[in-house]
Amino acid sequence: MTILVREAVEADVEGIARVHVQGWRESYKDFLSPEALAGLSVEERRRMWQGIFARPDPQAKTLVAETGGEIVGFARGGPIRGENADHLGAEAEIFAIYLLDKVKRQGVGRRLMQGVFDHLDQQGFRAVGLWVLKDNDSARRFYERLGGTPGPEQTFDLRGQSVVEIAYRFDLTA
Repeated sequence: MTILVREAVEADVEGIARVHVQGWRESYKDFLSPEALAGLSVEERRRMWQGIFARPDPQAKTLVAETGGEIVGFARGGPIRGENADHLGAEAEIFAIYLLDKVKRQGVGRRLMQGVFDHLDQQGFRAVGLWVLKDNDSARRFYERLGGTPGPEQTFDLRGQSVVEIAYRFDLTA
């Protein structure tokens, strides 16, 4: 299976929204209740992504992975959002990365992350952070293999459940 990684365009909104919901359901099935996952809406995510494309940020980047015309993953990163600046110790962050299970462990996530990292590096950012569920060992191993170092933790309410996240930081200048 050949997988193309490219910059997302507005016409990709439907595919990104679908992967966003299905990716959540596949990735978090062991961490969130079935009710919380069932409450996810492609329509809600479509509106969210339409808003993102309606207000482009040249410092941010969204990449998609596709095969046979189907979007099977995406990643988005950009300048750090307000409250995360103190916790992540970085100027930029990965806002989201989701892959469908059928393409995991094929290097697609690495390609998406590297593409976003390259863009952020070109924008002059020196470090990138992200949050991941502390109990999500496979995602944490993935981030550590990419050179991420774990940092502070925070507890918050995610779709009606209390969860613990851990920050990861990536140095782009290393």
